[in-house]
Amino acid sequence: MLGSSYTPQTPYIERREAQGLFAQLLDQKSSYRVLNIYGRSGRGKSRLMSYLSKRYLEDSSDTIHLTIDFEDRLLHKPMSAIMHIAKAIESKYDVNFITLWKAYAQLWKKRYEHSPILYAADLPYYQEIQELIKPKKRSGVLTIAKDLFGTKLAKELELLQKMDTKDIETKLYQFFAADLRNIIKSQKFKDAVLIFENLDTLQEYNHATPCAKDAWIRDLITYLGKDVLVAITSCEALEWQKCNSTWRSVVNSSELAIFTKKEALRYLTLAGIKEKSIQDAIVLNAGGEPFILDLARIAYKEREMRAPVVKQDIFDAFFATVDEQLLRLLKVLAYTRFFSKELILQLVRQFAIGLDKNSIEKLLGYHFVKRIGVNKYALDNRLKDIIVAREVEVERIEYRAFLFSYYENILQRLDEKRVKSRPHLVDEAIEEAWYYLNLINSEPLVHFEWLDYYIDKFFMYAAWEPFLDRYHLIVPKLEKAKDATSQFKLINLYNNLAGLYESLGDTKQSKEYYNRVVKLSRPIALSA
Repeated sequence: MLGSSYTPQTPYIERREAQGLFAQLLDQKSSYRVLNIYGRSGRGKSRLMSYLSKRYLEDSSDTIHLTIDFEDRLLHKPMSAIMHIAKAIESKYDVNFITLWKAYAQLWKKRYEHSPILYAADLPYYQEIQELIKPKKRSGVLTIAKDLFGTKLAKELELLQKMDTKDIETKLYQFFAADLRNIIKSQKFKDAVLIFENLDTLQEYNHATPCAKDAWIRDLITYLGKDVLVAITSCEALEWQKCNSTWRSVVNSSELAIFTKKEALRYLTLAGIKEKSIQDAIVLNAGGEPFILDLARIAYKEREMRAPVVKQDIFDAFFATVDEQLLRLLKVLAYTRFFSKELILQLVRQFAIGLDKNSIEKLLGYHFVKRIGVNKYALDNRLKDIIVAREVEVERIEYRAFLFSYYENILQRLDEKRVKSRPHLVDEAIEEAWYYLNLINSEPLVHFEWLDYYIDKFFMYAAWEPFLDRYHLIVPKLEKAKDATSQFKLINLYNNLAGLYESLGDTKQSKEYYNRVVKLSRPIALSA
């Protein structure tokens, strides 16, 4: 994103197409309404959505509207996201997603009954449920539900009791959509708009295919139907038609244009770069891309340099301008998926980087550093690619090994009290440590032993789903290996999966893996 000093008279010359589509979809109620505003080099997709929201939605008291920004990592899990959306709408419009909470309470009840864990840490918003049962620890959830929802709805809740937890999870989108449609109708709202920003930042869990990572959004849109307009911003155009051809005619796309020459020249002038030959050379090589213009602003504002002949000259000028110690830090941060101030301080100590807190704050103020949450930042992926291409393999291994040890140290320090107060910490640390472990070691037996150790450590008070996801990654690798050690570990893995699914109330999956244990154990028993 460009500097805040850039305020042209017409902020979005290319907005007319997107604005026209948005206005058209607001008036259209005959079919699905999905708008995708994309552009890797577009000028501020978030600012454009803010503009559209302000113009069409903020002053409209009869339209429900909410923005969901996936730069918040807590929303990368579908169930966390759907409950977050519901609670946000409830708070903003004083409404109630009663059917959704009814189903959620039943899901919580099933997991709580089967789990030795006191608090169902695998579920987001378990603290709300905990508050409901605190005065009545010996009361069943159904009894509490009668107080919460009323007798009639409590009886409807009983209909879900025969379903597995996985089946209830998949129905949450259906319940959410039903509630939202009912809210629109009963509260006399005219329309509803959900804006999903930064879809590209959805973490692709290692087990997820490209279609799987945002499948829940497509499911949600399917259930919402024509009643809700869904607007999505992304760097690349949505390719949902590759997942299902029917989406080809559903998604309306609008690409944000790059800067015109006139706009780029104005930006450089406002940034303090006024020599015409330098301006012309930068604009020619930047190709109107805001990211490259921003690097040029930093490089050519700070010192006198010759005009760039090719695009690479702009990158070289940037690296020549940046403080040497700051550049050393950027080299390591290029291998992170996100970072905090604490991680920066650890990197500064580990690699003896000569930076103080003021220098670190200066780094966080650059436009290529994106804030993605409370004390969470990420480098622009394009800058990462440029930096990594300049590094040697030895440094890559060293950086990745340290980052793995950093997150493993976090896991080692986590205790029951910390996990119960902030249950997402285990998930986040497991995800990052697992990511770096796979980069430095590809041996599935090592991965199994590592997961096994931490599931023993956290079994009684942490979420299990992070372990389930990664166990499933190891299964095909161990199944291919025919040596005795791998087969023995595979039996242990199947047994662990069976136990985890049983504790989560998924009896179908649990039986499947127990049967695999029995089947695989027979040949080993006979050979012994």
